Amino acid sequence: MRFRYECEGRSAGSILGASSTATTKVQPAVQIQGSIDKVKKVTVTVSLVTKDIPYRPHPHCLVGKDCPEGSGICMVSFNPHTCPQHSFANLGIQCVRRKELDASLQKRRSQNIDPFITGQSKSIEDMDMNVVRLCFQGDLEMEDGRKESLSPVVSNPIYDKKATTTSQLKITCLNVNKGPCSGMTEIYMLCDKVQKDDIEIIFRCGAWEGKGEFAQTDVHRQIAIVFKTPPYRDQDISEEFPVDVVLRRVSDRMDSEPVRFTYLPPNPDPYEVKRKRKIKNDISMAEQSCAAGSSSSSSSSSHSTAAMELSSPYTFPGFPVPDGVGGGELPAPAAHPDPSALGDTAYGDHQDMDLLAKSWGLTDEELLSQLLETPNFQALLYDPGLNPALLDPDAAPPPGNYGNMEGMSNNGGGGGGFGAYGQDFTQYSDLSFSHMVSESQPDPAAQGPDPPQGPGARQVEVKTEVDL
Repeated sequence: MRFRYECEGRSAGSILGASSTATTKVQPAVQIQGSIDKVKKVTVTVSLVTKDIPYRPHPHCLVGKDCPEGSGICMVSFNPHTCPQHSFANLGIQCVRRKELDASLQKRRSQNIDPFITGQSKSIEDMDMNVVRLCFQGDLEMEDGRKESLSPVVSNPIYDKKATTTSQLKITCLNVNKGPCSGMTEIYMLCDKVQKDDIEIIFRCGAWEGKGEFAQTDVHRQIAIVFKTPPYRDQDISEEFPVDVVLRRVSDRMDSEPVRFTYLPPNPDPYEVKRKRKIKNDISMAEQSCAAGSSSSSSSSSHSTAAMELSSPYTFPGFPVPDGVGGGELPAPAAHPDPSALGDTAYGDHQDMDLLAKSWGLTDEELLSQLLETPNFQALLYDPGLNPALLDPDAAPPPGNYGNMEGMSNNGGGGGGFGAYGQDFTQYSDLSFSHMVSESQPDPAAQGPDPPQGPGARQVEVKTEVDL
């Protein structure tokens, strides 16, 4: 409990009995032992004495409902026949200031309170002001009027909770409760207030004891200690061994309640090299797997893109479309060709013309015939800027979408050139073809100042190689 000064009031709490627990509170009590047949009344006087032998009167005072005000002691009387045991409830301890110590001790002597008749064997400078004991003195009053005194009895030491030199030691918690049997495990301990120069940490199991390693600088604000565990007595253990850990005050050899710590068998890989190596290998394998998956996904994406480009509908604005196909768009082929075989294909290649013909369900002749009947295609053929080299089967096809005119002129067999147009112009040279075209043109002077325009005018201007 905590000792209080008189100026702090009477809120110090009550002294608890020795058998009190965290859930059960009891008060100090006394009971007369032996025969009480002739005992009429019992008077018990309770005072404070020092902790060490000889038990001298202590200057601190007792306060409570059974304590006469200002006396510093407690006195009760009871009939042992009706109440063989008496409990002291609401009994507290009041501190005396150092300058009032002599006056308080003089008052005890005037009250004849010196249970063990010590006198002035020691000076008050030797007294510990932070710990006391209760001393019970019993006086019996017999039926015939005689009085007898019983031997005094003292209690266990009662420590001032606020004093670190004498307070009860207590371990609150450990941040680590397991460690290798080789020791040197760093542990953070939280505890009640301790003196850094008067405390030890003890590991014990049976007759074995080991001390935790720490310096005074490792005690932080009296409530925390950072220490390292001692090695266990046996370094060849094959299973876990629990031990007790206690705080021990060096000055009075007082121990705290123990807490449990477990020593573990030796670890063949204390730095976890194998575990770290396994983690590194797992990460490498995962990265390789991700890289392979990304490559496969990219390849699949490129193939899908090529297939989608091939399967996209062909659109020829102004060209006739077979029945069942609307908007001038060609439906995608039923099966996609191998993307690797497509290469850099232009819509002017004969492969595209064959694919277009097959997709529309037409022969080459029918397709070419429909194209020639298309006004837009006719305008293209009669374009004055058309290169006549396109009509030469021996000439290399120019770049662009008209490079396959040779393929179109040779499709269809039977001396056939342009489908329904049976005339084959491949036998004429450039000069002969130009002369034929000039003869077939109407006289510009006869047409007037504004000759007819458009595809129906059928005016063709042919440029020779010399002009080009």
